[in-house]
Amino acid sequence: MIKLKNILLEKKELDSNTIKKLQKMDDVGARTHLSYYLEGGNKGKLFRYFDAASTMRDVLHGVPSELSKLNQKMEKELYRQLYRKYSNYDEIYDAL
Repeated sequence: MIKLKNILLEKKELDSNTIKKLQKMDDVGARTHLSYYLEGGNKGKLFRYFDAASTMRDVLHGVPSELSKLNQKMEKELYRQLYRKYSNYDEIYDAL
């Protein structure tokens, strides 16, 4: 049982090509892309949020202060999940 527990908690590594793509993207686009990989598709809470935030930014031609506060909260959740899942978290964080 202990062996299975260690296998389940093993962190993965995000490939370097994806990290290079993240460096070229804007903030919201990179976070949307990361949340897609993190949650395994477009059904997760973080992906849906960052996708909607991107649309709102385009429609409103900027980020209102209320959305900025919510962005900070959601980014904390994104960073927490990235840290738990990927062993190369520092590289990912630097790319953002």
